[in-house]
Amino acid sequence: MIKIVRGVMCAALFVLATACTNNSDDLGVQIQPQEDQIVVAADTFHVSTKDFFVDAISAQVDTLLLGNFYSSKYGSTQGELLVQFAPPLDYVFPSAEYNPEPDSLVLLMYYRNWFGSSTSPLQISIYEINKEPLIYTEKYMSNVDVAQFSDLSILMGQSVMTSIDKNLSDSIVEDEDYIPAMRYKLSKEQLDRFFNFPASAYESLDAFNDLFKGMYITSTYGSATMLHLLQIDMKLYYHYTYEKMGKDTVVNASIVYPANQEVRQLNKFVHNNLEEVMISRDSVNYMTATAGAYPKVTLPIGRMRERIGNEIGGRMLNFNRAVLTVEATELDSSDLALPIPPNVMLVRESDLEYYLQYNEIPSSADSTAIVAYYSSTNQSYTFDLAYMLTKMVRSDMSNYNEEMEMVMVPVDIFSISSTSSSTISSVRPRARLAGVTVRSGKNSYSPMRLEVVYSGF
Repeated sequence: MIKIVRGVMCAALFVLATACTNNSDDLGVQIQPQEDQIVVAADTFHVSTKDFFVDAISAQVDTLLLGNFYSSKYGSTQGELLVQFAPPLDYVFPSAEYNPEPDSLVLLMYYRNWFGSSTSPLQISIYEINKEPLIYTEKYMSNVDVAQFSDLSILMGQSVMTSIDKNLSDSIVEDEDYIPAMRYKLSKEQLDRFFNFPASAYESLDAFNDLFKGMYITSTYGSATMLHLLQIDMKLYYHYTYEKMGKDTVVNASIVYPANQEVRQLNKFVHNNLEEVMISRDSVNYMTATAGAYPKVTLPIGRMRERIGNEIGGRMLNFNRAVLTVEATELDSSDLALPIPPNVMLVRESDLEYYLQYNEIPSSADSTAIVAYYSSTNQSYTFDLAYMLTKMVRSDMSNYNEEMEMVMVPVDIFSISSTSSSTISSVRPRARLAGVTVRSGKNSYSPMRLEVVYSGF
């Protein structure tokens, strides 16, 4: 440990006048009593880490994931959907004199982005929610039990697709305005059912959802594609006829039932045999999204108090710098490698459950969360813990046994931008695939560590 003390003490003023050679500008420091001098020191503290497995995050996410992707290192993640649809309120079909007739009922799932293979088949199966309805005000988690909502007895549709439609030309697929979509035509039975809903179904969201509670959408084949859905619509096409200048004129019309923010959409994530695939090793820890594995870090607050207290005595402690370095390792550059989480948040374990459910840190006096960004140059994350540690270590300098357990969570950061600056509006658990292996606290090459510079005054 390095200890830096400014100035040289002289025994008496007359000795100072003849024997001290320091610049006269330092006189005020030199004649201070020893206990009044500022102590500045640097130290390194190793931290304890372990793999920490998390089943679920909030099921209310901004990007809906649908599909299945398997990684030999991080296991499989399956994205499934539970969605409601909103009717066009107060919609009125043409009266019987215009002879309205149904044409088709189509489910459209739009996705601008996807992850995985462009050629591997993905089978999508669509079931009707026929048990309990989704409750708009309920806070669901991503491990929600589908059996609560559907008994899978009503298969509304099934389709095999690839993330890039091979029936389209390259010029269409590469056009910047092109938005890929899975398009599935539902049965005539379903078409007639929707077309014959009573007018009262369009009076309110509740009235419509009483007649149709929604869909459970899952992948039943394929393990190399995950779609990032932008929007889900159900569209009813019909036509009617009216007479114009003595001739019948056919008018084609449609109704859109969007799965929008007025109704509920849930993203369910399934991780199969995660702890068996991620082989526990002392040298590394795993970090994945969505949910899965989050490294847990134990900070030695008591040990820091003891060592630092021995250096600064009764002086007031302040951390000038405190950086936790988390280094990525075993990086994979293959085409199907999971992306490294760009943002990670360190949150107290005691606050983790609340954060994952509500997407916010509880507003209590000891709640703390720190965000770090991945540096591709240094292949690491660096957390600035100076403010937090100053508060924590100061709180009880005589307690040498205290530890603080924190968990690293991959996150998405949402900002509000203005002409001059941007402000973080929310930090939510990452809802897209990601994975990275980091060096643990026991790594023999470069262990996870906390490097501090502190002062006592």
